[in-house]
Amino acid sequence: MSQVMLLAVAFGLSQVVLSLILLARLERRGIGERLFGLLMLANACYLSSPLMAGSGMQAWVYPWATAIPGLFWLFSASIFDDHFRLRFWHTMPVAVTVFFPMLGVALGSPAGFDWFWFTGPQVLEFVFMGLVFWVVAQHWSIDLVESRRRLRIWFVGLNGVGVFMVIFSREVLFPGQAWLNEWQYVPVAMLLLGINAVLLGYRGGVVFDQTSSRSHGVHVPSVAVNVSEAAEIAVEAEVVGEPSAVDSQLVDQVQAYMQAHCAWREMGLTIGLLAQRLEVPQYRLRLAINAGLGYRNFSDFLNSYRIEEAAARLQDPQETSLPVLTIAMDAGFRSLSSFNKAFKDAHGITPTQHRKNA
Repeated sequence: MSQVMLLAVAFGLSQVVLSLILLARLERRGIGERLFGLLMLANACYLSSPLMAGSGMQAWVYPWATAIPGLFWLFSASIFDDHFRLRFWHTMPVAVTVFFPMLGVALGSPAGFDWFWFTGPQVLEFVFMGLVFWVVAQHWSIDLVESRRRLRIWFVGLNGVGVFMVIFSREVLFPGQAWLNEWQYVPVAMLLLGINAVLLGYRGGVVFDQTSSRSHGVHVPSVAVNVSEAAEIAVEAEVVGEPSAVDSQLVDQVQAYMQAHCAWREMGLTIGLLAQRLEVPQYRLRLAINAGLGYRNFSDFLNSYRIEEAAARLQDPQETSLPVLTIAMDAGFRSLSSFNKAFKDAHGITPTQHRKNA
């Protein structure tokens, strides 16, 4: 092992240990924090594998490093999607990238089946990196916490590009090149240093959500929040670097516009369109909805109005014969499944049960 590789590996492992120490210091460890911990352990396997060169252990340690792209995808989803839930189907493709190469080695890679044991999992790694950028694009535009939007796009974007380039260089551009086997650990060590710089330089609530009030549903039954809740959200905004002052006039203006125009029924309404109609900058509108009304993303803000309208209509005796789907579509939902999920998250029961209870 060359001196450059040894230094890069040692420095990278020290950064993994530091990341785990910083993670252990967090007050709350939810799904995002746990996925981050697993991601760091996978990085430790990647960095320690050259230290085991020539031994039988390397063939069993290195496959765990192939979980890095999949874990990075799940970690990105957990910090960008306020409603993320880790499902069984999330873990299956990640497990394929780990266990299939192990089985291929254990079975001696039968002739003609390399594509199944090794090539297929490698292709999945690129799929995972594509999903990372899809998650970022999907949720970044509706995020209402401005500093979280800025930092997370940089945090995930930089690390995502770095991980992609390492994989692409190793598997496609320079497979088997001796110089790459030595230098591939240098950018990884630098990325880990950048991650720790972010974790050390920012307080909780930006990369990881350390607030106890993280919303996994929508605010119901009223679209307005009380003074104490608004104050709590304002404090949260200050934690992640936003001004704590709430523009109450803009908050009133937003609520008045929504009620006067039933804007939540409009398909394709975005934070940009709403800001344009109210003639205010997007960042001010995001702060008003987040710190003034208590919503972390724009979809939850719209769904609160939609669910309030739907709940009232489901209890209306004059509309008992109207299908639930019609009410959901009239309120602005695009499908019955999305309506049922949002309604149950908010009320704890299905729309049909809600109608029966009335």
